[in-house]
This record gives sequence, structure tokens and C-alpha cells, in this order.
Amino acid sequence: MELEKTLSPESLTAVEMMETINVHKRNEALEILRNFISEIHSEQEWEELYSDHPEPMIKMARQAVQEHREGKPFFSPNPL
Repeated sequence: MELEKTLSPESLTAVEMMETINVHKRNEALEILRNFISEIHSEQEWEELYSDHPEPMIKMARQAVQEHREGKPFFSPNPL
């Protein structure tokens, strides 16, 4: 399989590190890396959304602070 683009030095370092461990542990490490990168993508999406449209988040934050000052609970537990 031929790579269409050149990998960054950071990516090459990650590949070299992965190659130093056995296949079983490499698969475990790859799964951890996938989850970590997924979290980073999610954070980036929120950061972009917030930077493009901060008003709703600012409004919600102000409302939460006001409700906290008024002693309102964060959530209502479900009745049993």
C-alpha cells in the first residue's frame, strides 16, 4: 500500500513507537489512540462551534450561575 502524502515527523515517531511493541499490545495501543483522537476531534468541534457562535454558550453559562446563586438544583432526580 502506497501512502499518498508524506507523514509528518510526529506521525512517523508514533509509527516507530508502535513498531517497538508486540502485535497484541500494538492493537491495544491503537485502540487507545483511536479513542484519544476521537475525543480530540470532539473537543475541536466544540471549540470551533463556540468560537463561531459564543452567544448561546455565554447565555447558558450566565443562566447556570444565576440558578446556582438562587440555590436551584443542577438537575431534578427522577421520582421512584
